[in-house]
Amino acid sequence: MYLMHYPIRVSNYVSGGDYNYRYCRDLKLEANSIFQLNSKITSFFKRRDVKNARKLFDEMPNKNVVTWNCMISGYVKNMMICEAREVFDSMPCKNVVSWTAMLSGYAKNGRLEEARRLFDLVEKKNVACWNSMISGYVSCGRIDDGRVLFDAMPVKNDVSWAMMIEGYFRYRAVNEAESLFNEASSKSVLLCNAMLAGYGETMHIDKLYDLFMKMAERDVVSWTCMLTCFMRVGEVDMARKLFEEMPNKDAVAWTVMIKGYLDQRRVESARELFDQMPHKDVVACNSMLTGFLRNGKLEYARDLFTKMPERNVVSWNLMLSGYLQQDDVTTARKFFEKMPIKDETSWNTLISGYQTEESFILYIRMLSNGLKPDQGTLTSVISVCGILAMPSWGKAMHVFVVKIGYETDSMVMSSLISMYSRCGFINDASVVFSTTKIRDTATWNTMIVAHAHHSSAEEAFDLFDRMTDAGYQPDHVTFLVLLTACAHSGLVSEGWKYLKLMGKWNLTPKPEHLASMVDLLGRSGLLVEAFKLVNQFHSDIPTYAWGALLSACNMHGNYELSDLIADKILGYQPCNVGMCVLQCNIYSARGMWKDASRIRARLKQNQLKKETGCSWIDINGSVSCFSYNDKSHIRTEDIYKELHPHQKFQIFVSIKFM
Repeated sequence: MYLMHYPIRVSNYVSGGDYNYRYCRDLKLEANSIFQLNSKITSFFKRRDVKNARKLFDEMPNKNVVTWNCMISGYVKNMMICEAREVFDSMPCKNVVSWTAMLSGYAKNGRLEEARRLFDLVEKKNVACWNSMISGYVSCGRIDDGRVLFDAMPVKNDVSWAMMIEGYFRYRAVNEAESLFNEASSKSVLLCNAMLAGYGETMHIDKLYDLFMKMAERDVVSWTCMLTCFMRVGEVDMARKLFEEMPNKDAVAWTVMIKGYLDQRRVESARELFDQMPHKDVVACNSMLTGFLRNGKLEYARDLFTKMPERNVVSWNLMLSGYLQQDDVTTARKFFEKMPIKDETSWNTLISGYQTEESFILYIRMLSNGLKPDQGTLTSVISVCGILAMPSWGKAMHVFVVKIGYETDSMVMSSLISMYSRCGFINDASVVFSTTKIRDTATWNTMIVAHAHHSSAEEAFDLFDRMTDAGYQPDHVTFLVLLTACAHSGLVSEGWKYLKLMGKWNLTPKPEHLASMVDLLGRSGLLVEAFKLVNQFHSDIPTYAWGALLSACNMHGNYELSDLIADKILGYQPCNVGMCVLQCNIYSARGMWKDASRIRARLKQNQLKKETGCSWIDINGSVSCFSYNDKSHIRTEDIYKELHPHQKFQIFVSIKFM
């Protein structure tokens, strides 16, 4: 009987084994399939192809928890928090990644109250959940709320401590950062590095060096923090000494040193160090290209680009940008056309480089090539709409921005605010600002600029107060705009107030701020004060500040001072076209024909000519440009008949946009 049943038993065993094998194989295939589909969903979201990501998700017969989390994270990264919450709520089984992704999404979108309600619903909070909520408070300026939550944490890790320390430094609360660091039981490398970075940002050089020397253990980040800070304050030799002492140098350390030299305009030193770099990958070469181009060394950059053993699209984009920086649009266009691969940045660079009607043609060509506009594309095209005063195109772009879900992007919204302001629609600019969900310092600056340029100084000052009350950090641009607003409205005392107020936020006035103050004093007739300020910072004051003062002298009839200023300007910039024309006009107005003739002869001898200014108007998509001494417009005679005898405008050809 045993022999009779043996084959059956063997057969059953083999059959069962085959079934088990096939079952395991099918499970493995299914798992691989889900993994591949999850990767595809993530890839769609990275390309901002939300529609296909959702379509694939809905069509998947089987999903695991990672699939759901991919959808939540994808929606969050694309600023679609409502859609992310919908997926989260319908998720059959949530894990800590799901909760953390939603918390992070609410926090990054500035929806802290909703984030807190969700946080309170989490039954088993791990340290990642706590850190996400604290990060939201800190990044939105609510550092005190973040500290309350931090103190309530049952378990803290180094990330928790470092996050709070970095937050305090971000808002210039150095004492609080130091106090918190002293409370930490473990002075880990991560916490020490957070302190080093903070001291570097706030320019506490002595404290930075003291902590570095006391550290029991240092990693490459510690050393790099020191290099970065010393380079930032111009202590190049000290940075080089530390660099030579570094036990292990990575590519980042080499790049910091090279970039530091380039920032100090020591191009040859940077080049020498770059040649010594043991491993020059494409990233290092691109960094060197960037430095050359920023220092106007296009020939150096072209030579390096030619010799590079490997180039990526970034390399090509850098060279494209370099040609445009030299205003060589023709070469840039030829270079663009022969690029082996073009990405969104390539198109964006060329679009922003033209800043003419050609930008719109390129934009349409980009779309027809199947590329999707990103943040850079939208801001570039919208900016061109503002520069060319094309509100019809601008409004169409606004609709498109809302349609593709970019209304939560602060940079895009800032460009819309600027566009409406440039086109004269200050109320529309205010509406966009008030409906912008996520704001940053740049967004506030843009709206302050809008009011300043529309001579609404009080509104600009009020916005500044609201900005600082909300916890946003003003920067150099903020104060430059405020000083401009003061200059346009003749508010001298307010100008001095804001110039001195910069110190409260550890900001040192730049030449642009001083030039704006000179302009304000000159417009207000305080010519002697303005002249003293210019002489005090003679080497830092830009030429246009002298020009503003020269114009103010002419306006207020102080010709003695205007002659002195003109001699100074033309002494070290004898071929400055703008200054020459301005002084020539002053001499002519005073009947000093020989002096005026002398300057005109100088311009003619050097073949210099002042660029003709123009203005334009958009009527039903047709733009008519007005400039001096040009009669090429098709309806010139009709226009002169209408304007005569009030005022004559010279007009040139209207350009019909698509």
